[in-house]
Amino acid sequence: MFLFRNLSKHLAAHPRLSVRRVASSSLGLERKERGSEDTATMRRRLLYQMRKRGILETDLLLSTFASEHLNTLDPKELADLDSLLSNIDWDIFYWATNKIQPPPQVLQMPVFAKLREHAAKRGSAIVRMPDLS
Repeated sequence: MFLFRNLSKHLAAHPRLSVRRVASSSLGLERKERGSEDTATMRRRLLYQMRKRGILETDLLLSTFASEHLNTLDPKELADLDSLLSNIDWDIFYWATNKIQPPPQVLQMPVFAKLREHAAKRGSAIVRMPDLS
């Protein structure tokens, strides 16, 4: 079950999560160099990383985003997405759902604006992991 509708209860039960701040120097926004990885390989790797995060809420948010947007992202957006995915799942989830203010480096990413818009469209709808095609 998708837990967006229970997020306020979760935050109330765990107040540390709702006020967590991350120092910008500790952000995992550095991309690991992957040599001569072509765009198709990068898309496949990012799809896997977006589906297998480990936290259901983030898995569902990112996998539905990938299903709708991954094939249309340009190389710069793919690189930004790769950097964004190097962060902690809960940070990504709370930034995208506007529960915690993301750092300036994240806010400047056009792909993050798309992710945040995608999260806002989801609302409290119950979703499931998209099928792999």
